[in-house]
Amino acid sequence: MGPRAGNLALGVGLVLGFAAFGVGCRVEQADVDTWKGTVKGPGKMVAVLLADKYELPLRSYAALSLVDMERRDVDGVGELVSALQGLDAATRDQVIDGLVPGLLQLLEKGAGDASQGPPPRQIRAKDAAVTLIQSASPSPDSRKALTEGVMRWYVADFDGRSLAGNYSAEQVVRLLGASAATTLVDALNAQLPQQALIKLAELIGQLGDAPTKQRAADKLVAIEAEMMGEPFLAWLRKQISDQLGKDGADAARVDKAARLNRDRFIDDGVIPAMKFLADQPTVAARLLALAATKDPSLTDRRTRALQALEGKVREEHLDALLALALDPASPAPVQDYAFDRVADVRSPKVIPQLWPLVQDGGNQRRRWRAGELVLTLGGDSVLAEFFSKLPGDPSAGYEPEELEGYALRMGQMTPLPTAVAGSQLSSPDWWDRVIALHFFERKGNEADAVNMSRLLGDGTPVKGKHWEPGTTVGKVAKQAVDGLRQRIGQGGQPNSG
Repeated sequence: MGPRAGNLALGVGLVLGFAAFGVGCRVEQADVDTWKGTVKGPGKMVAVLLADKYELPLRSYAALSLVDMERRDVDGVGELVSALQGLDAATRDQVIDGLVPGLLQLLEKGAGDASQGPPPRQIRAKDAAVTLIQSASPSPDSRKALTEGVMRWYVADFDGRSLAGNYSAEQVVRLLGASAATTLVDALNAQLPQQALIKLAELIGQLGDAPTKQRAADKLVAIEAEMMGEPFLAWLRKQISDQLGKDGADAARVDKAARLNRDRFIDDGVIPAMKFLADQPTVAARLLALAATKDPSLTDRRTRALQALEGKVREEHLDALLALALDPASPAPVQDYAFDRVADVRSPKVIPQLWPLVQDGGNQRRRWRAGELVLTLGGDSVLAEFFSKLPGDPSAGYEPEELEGYALRMGQMTPLPTAVAGSQLSSPDWWDRVIALHFFERKGNEADAVNMSRLLGDGTPVKGKHWEPGTTVGKVAKQAVDGLRQRIGQGGQPNSG
């Protein structure tokens, strides 16, 4: 017999027992209060809840008392839900309507020391409210009141209450949907632990309606501004001073620790939180502004801001992103993520601005990023121009990773540019031949292997960093042919990348 069946059996047995006990007896709220601590009390409360002869206010009071009683031997919430299932729909709605005000009061009762977490009575009331919403089909008014009450309870101390009881805050918000997500905006504040701030933003971003997301976005931007202000720094100083005590509370030490902690609140909290609302114009604009900061000490923050924009940028952001990607003074991580965000937009309009970088023989890193981006955005239509623009300056070197990256992008095109790649096997430029070899290693067949084998005797030395000493085009061809035939021999299809 499962727990639910057991509860029902207990309820039926106690109902019958109480029916015999209660003949001719008047029951009042004081009696119900007394039963909370007696062995047979829970069964008597269930009996009152189920019996039509009692007035609805008393039946609702008995229902509330099942939640309120401090018992380890009886699951009062479970007894309540099981008993409600035995009522007809109209009576159940009336009992729940009468129960709701008291249940909401229990959510605030006995708050105690917040540092010790919410008291058990509040947790039971919260679990009862969520369970009623989920399984008892309360009236719309009761559902609304329960939803708002539960979310107010979480918002009062999200970090301390989010995992309390049988339902986590995340489970509840996902169950209740947009109406719950709206309430979460009120929980956003600068003093939340970083992970709590991120989780709130995630739930709002995933479940909130448009006005809720906009309100949350505005609040996150305001929180980041607040974190940069002196009052927030003073709050951090006090927290640190209290932890260190009098012996360690040197002013300079405390101030340094406070500034480090402020950086963590921003870099590990509010910026990752903005990721979930980066499709909102307010947040996108702020992240772009952070990314454009020129302060050398903020490279990590600039990078995180660009990471937070992943998948959320639009064509209107291209100019700002290109300015970062093309600025030779931008730190390498900032350039890299700026290129990634430009790629997210997938607009061929940026290609003309990238050609000068593809032709740059003096900045291999930027050439590589720009070249891959051109191939990603332009597809096979730009291949001929791409090969013609790769620099042929004798001083220009090509790293093996760069040439493999170009081949990888070609392999992602539809249809595969097999004819163009085949023509590059006879290019006068060694780097073109190596790109074609890498392409066919991934995507070619036996006929391509025969054509590649003609380069086995090519003694042209490669030039650039990271090549093994003595590497020639012929050695690259040998590795590529072997790789292709091994793939074919194993029954492999062309590599997906």
